Amino acid sequence: MKADPVSWLAADWPAPAHVQAGVSLRQGGVSQPPRDSLNLALHVGDDPAAVAENRARLALPGEPVWLDQEHGRTVVDAATVPPGLTPRADASFSTRPD
Repeated sequence: MKADPVSWLAADWPAPAHVQAGVSLRQGGVSQPPRDSLNLALHVGDDPAAVAENRARLALPGEPVWLDQEHGRTVVDAATVPPGLTPRADASFSTRPD
């Protein structure tokens, strides 16, 4: 069975070329309903193996700081998050390369 391609919306903004951002869409993952298809969150009751596969399909250049996203005003500096910790926040940023 061939996997659906993972789809992205690339940010279109006047930022330096080394600054990149994008938003993944829901197509191209393996999660089953009601979290189909490209669920990336472990905190919503999805199968952890499906989430791991979905994250792998993103083919990111490195391991990001994953969030337990809750819509609000909390933003974390990804460089200060200890490995393995998944903060509850709405967004993250980093000023460090890679």
